[in-house]
Amino acid sequence: MINAVPHKRATQFGPCTVYGVPPPVPTVTINPDPPTAGASLSINVSATAASPINQGVIITVAFLDANYNLLGTASIQDFCSQAGISCPVAAGASFTVPTITTTAPPTINPGTILGINIGDPSGNTNPVQCAMAQF
Repeated sequence: MINAVPHKRATQFGPCTVYGVPPPVPTVTINPDPPTAGASLSINVSATAASPINQGVIITVAFLDANYNLLGTASIQDFCSQAGISCPVAAGASFTVPTITTTAPPTINPGTILGINIGDPSGNTNPVQCAMAQF
């Protein structure tokens, strides 16, 4: 018998494929990993800015179904008002977003997506950073 827990791999976050040219992918870790349906989820995000990040940018955390429909409510926060972040963030500068806490949807079916997007709230431009993981 094999104990699967030591062989568990961390959730892998990759590029946001919904954009023609995917933006840079930040480093994302979650706890618990994988998320537990209906439970609290802590998300940590860090990256190096590929381009300047200016006032007005938001960070959005959302669970989506396999067809990219929103599950529950997205967490939307002003990026520049996060503790330890001072905007503008210069291109090439590293940043860490304070832990974001959200609630996973009541059901996490195969194909459920967790997306983290740092970008313009209008959605008119590609995000400056974006990551997705599928469960």
